[in-house]
Amino acid sequence: MTVIADLRVPPAEFVLAHSLHSVDDAQVEVERVAATGEDHVTPYFWVTADDLDAFDEALREDGTARDPHLLEDNERERLYRVDWHAPEHGVVYAIAESLATLLNASADEEWHVRLLFPDGEALSTFHEYAQRCGLAFDADRLYRPGDPAEFEQYGVTADQREALLAALRAGYFAVPRESNLAAVAAELGISDTALSTRLRRGYANLVRATIAQGEGQGDLNSVNTHG
Repeated sequence: MTVIADLRVPPAEFVLAHSLHSVDDAQVEVERVAATGEDHVTPYFWVTADDLDAFDEALREDGTARDPHLLEDNERERLYRVDWHAPEHGVVYAIAESLATLLNASADEEWHVRLLFPDGEALSTFHEYAQRCGLAFDADRLYRPGDPAEFEQYGVTADQREALLAALRAGYFAVPRESNLAAVAAELGISDTALSTRLRRGYANLVRATIAQGEGQGDLNSVNTHG
């Protein structure tokens, strides 16, 4: 049976350590992955930051992000496509070794990564590789998605879940609305744009994990990476 793992990974063990260190308030969220290899993946990812130009400059100096392409440029967020070249023997190599699937990945000061392992043996392979290479990360949760009682987060990231619950508690979803985006964002200590992004992507993940199941809509489902 498949196993899902939620990990917190230092950027130095994954990717974009230079970029995230250079721009303190930068937040990165992987949109989807277009290709994979043993030493790199090619994702599309959104970045939110007060100084997007500073992040852009840091990204182009980041040894783990080669050939960056800016695809969309909004006031406080940008969409990029890059070739990620992961640190040798880092977490990306462990994912590839175990034939896991990357379901979600987002970062601020550290990466929050959700992995799907095809079975317990694949999880053991990942664990053994990590131990052998001395990889540093924290496992927040392991669960089996085949058990509905365990799959309580419906595919949303930790940040998206926090944003959705805060908005619900504040009455943002009430009719008539009892709070606004600015008030909820202030409670969470993030910008309006960052909150809007988290809510929008949280909605999408909830739809994928619930009413879109079995619809055969291709891109609605998680994209396999690392094998």
